[in-house]
Amino acid sequence: MADRVRDRQSALSMVLRPTVWRSSLVLDMNRASVAAPIRVGIAVGLVLVVGGLTGTRDIAGFAALGALISAFCRPDPYRVRLGRLVVLGVGIISSVAVGAILGISGAAPGVEIVTIAVLGSLAALVIGMLHIAGPGAVVFVFAATAAMGFAHDPGDLTRALVATVLGTLCGAVASLAPWLFGGLVGGLRSLIRRVSTPPAAVNTSVDHVSLRTALHRRPRPDLVANSCRILVAMVASAALAEAIGLSHPMWAAMGAMAAMQGVAYHVTVQRGLQRMLGNVVGAVIAAGLLGLGLGYWGAVVAIVICQVVAEISAPVNYAIASSAVTPMALMMTALGAGLTPAAAIDRVADTLIGVVAGIVIAAVTITGGELRAQRTAAVTVTANGGAARG
Repeated sequence: MADRVRDRQSALSMVLRPTVWRSSLVLDMNRASVAAPIRVGIAVGLVLVVGGLTGTRDIAGFAALGALISAFCRPDPYRVRLGRLVVLGVGIISSVAVGAILGISGAAPGVEIVTIAVLGSLAALVIGMLHIAGPGAVVFVFAATAAMGFAHDPGDLTRALVATVLGTLCGAVASLAPWLFGGLVGGLRSLIRRVSTPPAAVNTSVDHVSLRTALHRRPRPDLVANSCRILVAMVASAALAEAIGLSHPMWAAMGAMAAMQGVAYHVTVQRGLQRMLGNVVGAVIAAGLLGLGLGYWGAVVAIVICQVVAEISAPVNYAIASSAVTPMALMMTALGAGLTPAAAIDRVADTLIGVVAGIVIAAVTITGGELRAQRTAAVTVTANGGAARG
């Protein structure tokens, strides 16, 4: 028993190690790319422009959330990507439906928190089972939370769902554009070469199993355990934010989820620190943008720029990506609900609660195998930190 207590204390102390903080600031420029982030920015920008021109600005944000499926599956071959985009599209549409139904029903805060936490944990499990790379299940929680605040009657539900469906179609086309339109722009030869590439030549960093095979597999125990941790952390952080009177308790739940999207404990710690650092910087940017009173079209420009920056920087350093995601998310929320600069302060407070809850729950529930992996990771982080200083 004493050993287990010491192990958990050691896990918690990882947050205080200078090497962990330094590793959170390391930039991996070899993973940067531009083409896919630009396609995501085009998809998001297009649906926001259409929303502005058609007088549906209040639901344009839902179309933009649907278009965000283009940010997923970037390492996947196009034929593998197609099925996963369908799953993601169904997931984002279902999330909006769940959130809207909660909003219409006027459910108690506790019911809202638990329902969206269950949604988030299931989304994290499915994304892990399908080996889907990208922003993670936090996007689905964001969609459900936005719909919950927007919908007050069945008409709102219908409008939000239609916008989300159209956005997912736009996002899917943007993601698959090089494959769908390769022949029209003289890329037929490279398309054929890509399709005929033997499995050994395809990017092996991702498990490219068929969608049916992945869905019929029994979930790995570590994925199930992490999904349960996410559920507990989301409920705990949102309940605490609600209890102390913060205006957006589900932002705390999203902070916990974003930190815990990596299965390994050391990844939870690193992502939590990066998200906190990024949120502080992003809150300053968001407060400035919200204070400028940009109007709809100015907000669209800011959202697209932040989205592209986030997509480019996400593989490089999550702290930089988070500093762009924070103002993007707040500006997107402001399209339909309207926010003041004070919302940026709430965002930081909520995120801090979520990150702390995520790290504490991950440390308390850490298993023996995870502890061994955490010690190995700590050695690696120390070595990397020393190399970075050198």
